[in-house]
Amino acid sequence: MKTYIYPENLRATVKLWFWNVRDFIIICGGIILSVIVFVNLWNVLPFAATACFAFLSLRVDETAIMDYIFNAAKFFLTSQQLFLWRKN
Repeated sequence: MKTYIYPENLRATVKLWFWNVRDFIIICGGIILSVIVFVNLWNVLPFAATACFAFLSLRVDETAIMDYIFNAAKFFLTSQQLFLWRKN
């Protein structure tokens, strides 16, 4: 097997600046739709939604803010917490 200089021997996810490629495509599509809505309806809410998604999907050291929020919600809201109290 060949060893490549590319990060993690060609097993790393593809990134474009601070986002995964999938997130970057979603952001670009959101910007295009936001411009169309803004030109026709003078509404800036799609720009705000796109900017929020872009901020939440920033990746630094393979961790995103959105991943942290999803994991925290899963821990506090949907997973069962089990506490065992014992007397010493």
